[in-house]
Parts: sequence; structure tokens; C-alpha cells
Amino acid sequence: MSNNNNAVSEEIVAVITAAVEAIIGKKVAAIRIKRNDAWTMAARRSAV
Repeated sequence: MSNNNNAVSEEIVAVITAAVEAIIGKKVAAIRIKRNDAWTMAARRSAV
């Protein structure tokens, strides 16, 4: 994984992978995880 300011940390990738495995019930591999500010923007809109 590249080491720039927009990169997702290895810990976050591990947590997301574990959560998906828990929901699906079988082993998965993280292919691509990228940041998205959609949840932040949605929260800001609903707070107004």
C-alpha cells in the first residue's frame, strides 16, 4: 500500500476485512479500499 496522506492505514484494512469476513462467514481478501467522504458529508447535511 502506498504511503501517502490519503492512504488507508493497515489497521483500518484489517478491521474492514475482519468485519466483512464476520458478516459473510468466509475468508475474503481486500482488493481495493479507498477513502470516501460521503458519510462525513451526509452527517453534515443532516445536522443542518
